[in-house]
Amino acid sequence: MSRGNKPANLDYVINLRKLKEFRRRAGLSLKAVQEATGILPSNLSEFEHGRIMLQFHKIKLLIELYGLDVFEVLDILRLRLLDPKLLRDFRRACRQVGTTPAQALRDFLVVFVREARNAS
Repeated sequence: MSRGNKPANLDYVINLRKLKEFRRRAGLSLKAVQEATGILPSNLSEFEHGRIMLQFHKIKLLIELYGLDVFEVLDILRLRLLDPKLLRDFRRACRQVGTTPAQALRDFLVVFVREARNAS
């Protein structure tokens, strides 16, 4: 990884504070992330503080390791496609019925497509 590839404002593109929160929520130390991904603790710390950029495939490894859903990834990338309150309510509803946001979205899409086909 090149240490000199820091965009002018990395935190503008990726919500680094949120990414660090997700790592901690997953109960992972910098060392544990290294063991799972090969990303050096110093590099991950530098990335979380916006001093260096990680290669995309390494960011993808972090997303998978932290178990992030599509909405959390969009949040990290600062892409606000949904009202935050609606998203919180959706996550709460998923927990109440014992499903993941990804599974709930998949189920919705299956039903939506089936009904659209039946309507035409």
